[in-house]
Amino acid sequence: MSQFYLQDSRSHVGDGLTFWAKEGRGYVTNLDQAEVFSFEQATRHRDTDIPWPKEHIDEHAHWGVDCQLMNEKVNAAVLIPGCFVHVQFPGEWNGNDVYWIGDEGQLTTNVGAAARLILEQAAERYAEAIKADAGILWAADYIDTIRRRLVHRRNVNHKVALRAAGVELPKPPKIRKRREPPLNCHGCGRFVSWDGRFLDDCRNCGANNCP
Repeated sequence: MSQFYLQDSRSHVGDGLTFWAKEGRGYVTNLDQAEVFSFEQATRHRDTDIPWPKEHIDEHAHWGVDCQLMNEKVNAAVLIPGCFVHVQFPGEWNGNDVYWIGDEGQLTTNVGAAARLILEQAAERYAEAIKADAGILWAADYIDTIRRRLVHRRNVNHKVALRAAGVELPKPPKIRKRREPPLNCHGCGRFVSWDGRFLDDCRNCGANNCP
């Protein structure tokens, strides 16, 4: 049987889905820190938790970089001539993830799709952006140490994922609404409904039957 991640559907970080963390330590966007469940385990949780086949999520994951993990001093120490770099577009975030400049000049939060250039090439190509504080050079080797796998909600489809995995989730049992017995009007004795007594006075004698 397939393995599953368990999404907390009540919240997300930017476009990033959040999943149950290992050992029950809250929720994470980092898939490598997410707990992996069996089918039986994944379907025993509350309604707000959504089981996702692990294979589908992994297939549609990308590399993102949390701005909270980026250290300028560490970067400066490894930003040396001849090293490879990525170019960050500052001032924009998707959740906590920064944006990068791609090979065609497009912006992306997927550092795997970001331009990867030798430092001197990047400094020349993006000289104007760097001068205008619209481009920051980060050593690629350093970024590789802090990047993480995550998945954006627009890139996955729950129905497609379940169908591809050949899985059908059990339907929650229907809860029948309790039907309260009718009451007698304390004024005239006629029957009045349980809910109706809160909406109107008795239509026969005008008595108020609210408790």
